[in-house]
Amino acid sequence: AFIHPPVPASRRSLHFPLQRPPLAKMPACCTCAAFRGELNGSMFDLDEHSSASPSKAQRLDVERTFSPRPKRLNLTIKFFLFFLIVAVTVQSISQKTHPDFWLAYLTHWGVVFSLAYISASVGSAVYLHLRPPANTGVLEGGLGLLLKTTWALFAIAFPAEIVITILFWLLEFDGNLKYVSVMVHGGFAALLLIDGLLLSRIPLRMKQLLLSQAFCFFYILWGGIHAYSGIGNPYKDDGTQDDDAIYGSIAWKAKPIDTTILVVGVFFLVNPIVFLVCRLLSRLLPRRLVRGEENEQLFQGGKSSRNDEEAGGGYIEM
Repeated sequence: AFIHPPVPASRRSLHFPLQRPPLAKMPACCTCAAFRGELNGSMFDLDEHSSASPSKAQRLDVERTFSPRPKRLNLTIKFFLFFLIVAVTVQSISQKTHPDFWLAYLTHWGVVFSLAYISASVGSAVYLHLRPPANTGVLEGGLGLLLKTTWALFAIAFPAEIVITILFWLLEFDGNLKYVSVMVHGGFAALLLIDGLLLSRIPLRMKQLLLSQAFCFFYILWGGIHAYSGIGNPYKDDGTQDDDAIYGSIAWKAKPIDTTILVVGVFFLVNPIVFLVCRLLSRLLPRRLVRGEENEQLFQGGKSSRNDEEAGGGYIEM
């Protein structure tokens, strides 16, 4: 029988290429496994479930997620987004005739949460850059609290900005385009998308819908309190408006039925749908995961061992 001669050492790389760790496949965003895993897990669960491997989840690498590489470039972009949001916020307040009434508006609740998120995002990235954790597959201690706060603020601010944008352009836009108005009614949503989804790749979890709904509920509650408590509206006092409603489309005393229909529709339909769309968007790009041997140590028999001493620091670059 003919025997092939041995392959020279100089040419072995052509026949035996180095085996690289496979890239993590993006789990389908709407699979039963993903929904079930998120509903059974915690609100800030690091496990990534998919129908491809239902018995074994993969885990987010928190360092690579919240402080992506190249770190200096991403930090530069994050700081730019931070200062841009701060500048627009300052302009928004300074341009108001009655700055003390600025926080009465839903738009500005969104601004506050967007500013809080981008501040936490920059703080998380800087902290992880200066003090990278030994265990990148766990959320623990002060760093864990910081990252959970960042995650929660994103789950509130990003869907809220989209809902605010939809409501403004459909119900409140008067035909006048102004820079600050465009930024706080769409611009901030784009900036959060860049930071939270493109740079940080933060996945939204189903249980975080509760945070988004809480934001919506508390603004509805505030609107009712304002309408019936006699707090008043300075824009009515100076003649700018003919009633004391915060928004013309949400007038509890003047249009109670229309306002109730609108509020119920936003709370039970618009806001949940927007959150689900945001969750879908957060899963379009592959997450940055703990890889290989470290991930095997974290998960045994389809269940997370939660052993912080075994949590590895490897990652899959994406």
